[in-house]
Amino acid sequence: MFEVRSSKSVAKDWREMEEKLPDAMRQCKKFLQESPLDRLVSGGKLKKLKGKLKGFLQYDIDNSHRVWYVVKNEEHVVEIKYIGPHPG
Repeated sequence: MFEVRSSKSVAKDWREMEEKLPDAMRQCKKFLQESPLDRLVSGGKLKKLKGKLKGFLQYDIDNSHRVWYVVKNEEHVVEIKYIGPHPG
């Protein structure tokens, strides 16, 4: 199991997203806690970001909302950096 962490502002955005999309967020949280690096388990929702966001992973909550995160394997931590609509 991975511990999911974030800043206070990202945690606030997470709670708002849970109210908006409760089922999708339950699925997202389970994925991040159990297998945050497994593309097969994600069902096509996981991708590695490129360019200035290289090193970040993206999980698609739905067609227009994403979670960007970093996995710290040695600590068993998933650190969420962004949650919300697709930027741009």
